[in-house]
Amino acid sequence: MKKLMLVAAMVLGTVGITMAQSPVNQTVDINAAIIQGLTLSVTGGPLNLGTLIAGTTPAAVDAHSGPVQFTLTGNGTSTVTVQYSAVTLNGPSGATLTFTPTIDGDASSANQGTSASVANNSTVVLGGSNYSAQNYYFWLGGSLGAIGSSQTPGAYTGTFTLTVHY
Repeated sequence: MKKLMLVAAMVLGTVGITMAQSPVNQTVDINAAIIQGLTLSVTGGPLNLGTLIAGTTPAAVDAHSGPVQFTLTGNGTSTVTVQYSAVTLNGPSGATLTFTPTIDGDASSANQGTSASVANNSTVVLGGSNYSAQNYYFWLGGSLGAIGSSQTPGAYTGTFTLTVHY
């Protein structure tokens, strides 16, 4: 019986013993980059298409010489997407006209006359160096197309929206 108790004590005594393993470690670097947030301002608005005659096709406003300029400020060397759409101009008695915009853009405000067309949902690349504020300029032009001879006379208004995002 003493042998049995001795064996039991030895078994019970070793149950609490565990083999210790040395801890293992692995590391990973964590990086972040902060870029300039986008801002967009406009000068020269509103875009006044003038007094038009029903039954005519008025001349388009050329973005190369149009009076409305948008100034985008963003992170240098970044690619941004440019989005815009046609504008419904609302007039009297539920009458409407559709303004089809054109946008030209350039990295220099001095280059309006030689700026390049910027299509809807296209991208432009901001110049400069990475992590520095950089400007890009857009100019608004566009047209109403043919105005029907029975178009309701009166004032028509609408709002153009230019959206730019990284």
